[in-house]
Amino acid sequence: MLRTILFWAHFAAGAVAGLFIFLMSATGLILSYEAQITEAAVRSAVEAPAGAEPLDADALIAKLALDGSGAGRTLVLDADPAVPPELRAGRSSVRLDPYTGEVLEEAGAGTAAFFRKVTYLHRWLSLSGPSDTGGAINGAANLVFVFLAASGLYLWLPRVMRWSQFRIRLLLRRGLPTAQARHFSWHHVFGAWALVPLFVIALSGVVISYPWASRLVYAAYGETAPAGRGGPGGGALPGDLAGEALTEDRALPASALLAAAGTLAPGWKTAAIALPEDGARYVTVAMDRGNGRQAAKRETLILDRATGAALGHSGIEAQSPASRARGWFRFVHTGEVYGLAGQTIGAAACLAAMVLVYTGLSLGLRRLGRMRRKAAAGRAAA
Repeated sequence: MLRTILFWAHFAAGAVAGLFIFLMSATGLILSYEAQITEAAVRSAVEAPAGAEPLDADALIAKLALDGSGAGRTLVLDADPAVPPELRAGRSSVRLDPYTGEVLEEAGAGTAAFFRKVTYLHRWLSLSGPSDTGGAINGAANLVFVFLAASGLYLWLPRVMRWSQFRIRLLLRRGLPTAQARHFSWHHVFGAWALVPLFVIALSGVVISYPWASRLVYAAYGETAPAGRGGPGGGALPGDLAGEALTEDRALPASALLAAAGTLAPGWKTAAIALPEDGARYVTVAMDRGNGRQAAKRETLILDRATGAALGHSGIEAQSPASRARGWFRFVHTGEVYGLAGQTIGAAACLAAMVLVYTGLSLGLRRLGRMRRKAAAGRAAA
């Protein structure tokens, strides 16, 4: 009885939310390698002049100072100097030509615009930007998806606990005689192998979509959720140091500070330098050994501009346990927290979800059809 009730609840939930789950899965698949594709598009926009060498950190910062776009912003440098640097101001950013320091207005713009549209569709069922209605629908579909994963696990279990029954639910079979048999096999096999990543993706989607779910993450650790978005700690200058003045002729060049930071964070891939105001004694440098989404591979340093000595050095330990968990939920949704392997698993899970929606609807509708035919035969016999 429980199995029957759960089956129809599973089918009804899938039928109602299936289209939205399919769309989120399809767009999620497209977005799987967004960072790598966009970065490749940006790099392809740069043509290295014959015999030219990329500007070093000092030359880039001097160029920004001349343009009046330096202090107060963050310059992100790649370990490969030929990669276009990024200049950030709040949430906006531009890429710079590594050979001239000029802004690359159109570098990767078309690619970024495409992925922006796909993101709007993925999050808000819109092509023009955030939508409260679309966001509410997709948020509810994520909740339904969590239920489908949990109920699907129960329904997946065979009635008779034998290896032969488990095997047909774990391995695809060839030569199945009917579409129903094929869809049954696909639904169970894809569901079994993709269950864990799909459950994590759906659950993290709920945490991202709903403030109450995010607050539950903090409550689970006995903490109160921050009022705003918040962010990892460790980047602010100590209050008793920030006011000390330093004449610019005594300040070490940025390249020397970057080298000092590199000794404390070896193997870094990107370095984000908070460009200081004139006379500032200290500078913050964030070193990243990962892809920018892996908190355990980020370190924030506070360096004395006169000596290069580190007065502050913090990493993931500067964040509270709840903040770490919330950050994990954010980037496990895309798989990026586990690097390229995580992204690939996420992409495969999205593809599996599309198969599950199709085969689940097929199996449910076929079962409804059989029930209608049986009822009709019973009425005819009566």
